[in-house]
Amino acid sequence: MAKQKGKFPTKEKIMRVAAKMFSERGYDKVTTREIAKVVGINSASIYYYFPSKEDILKSLYRFYNEELRKVCPDLNELLRLAETDLPYEVLMKSEFHYNDKDMREMLDQILVTAALRFCGDPESERFLRENIFDNIANILRPLLLRLIELKKIKSFDVDSFIKVMSYYCYSAAALNNSDFKQDIPEYQAGMALLFSIITPTDN
Repeated sequence: MAKQKGKFPTKEKIMRVAAKMFSERGYDKVTTREIAKVVGINSASIYYYFPSKEDILKSLYRFYNEELRKVCPDLNELLRLAETDLPYEVLMKSEFHYNDKDMREMLDQILVTAALRFCGDPESERFLRENIFDNIANILRPLLLRLIELKKIKSFDVDSFIKVMSYYCYSAAALNNSDFKQDIPEYQAGMALLFSIITPTDN
C-alpha cells in the first residue's frame, strides 16, 4: 500500500488508512507501525492521535455512527408521505447512501472490518447489529406497518422482509470491498427489486 497523500488532516488519514488495511487483512494482522508507515508519519507519532490500535477501531465505529445519522431518512417525514404518496415511491425514499465515493468506500470498509471480527468481538457484533439490522428495522418496520394500516399495501411478513433487506445492504457493503463493486444505480436497482415484492392494494 502506497503512502497516503492529499487533502485529509493526519487524524483522518490514520482512520482512512486503518479502515482500508483492517478490511483487507483483518484487524489483528495490522500493526500501528504499518498504519503509520502508509500515512507517512513516525510510528510513535500515531499515539499522539490514538492511544492504541483498539482506540482507532472504536473511533472508526463512532465515525460510522455519526456519518450514518447524517444520511438516514427522517422517519416522521416518511410516515407523513405514507398518507399521500404511492407506497413504492415512499419506500424508495427510505433508501439512503453517500454520493461521495471516498466516504462510501470508507464506511463500507468499516462495516467489513466489523464483519471480520463478528464472531470473536462483542463490540463489533453490537456495532453491526445496531448500524445494519436495527437501523434498517427502525425505519422500515414502522413505515411498512403504517402502509398496511392505511390499506395501501397487502399484509405480509414484515420482519422476514426486513431481514432480507438487511442482508442485502450488508452484502452490498462487503461487495464494495472487493472486485465486485456496485455503483449507486446498481445498488438502488437491487433495492427497487426488493420493494417490488411488496404488493399494493387496489385502494
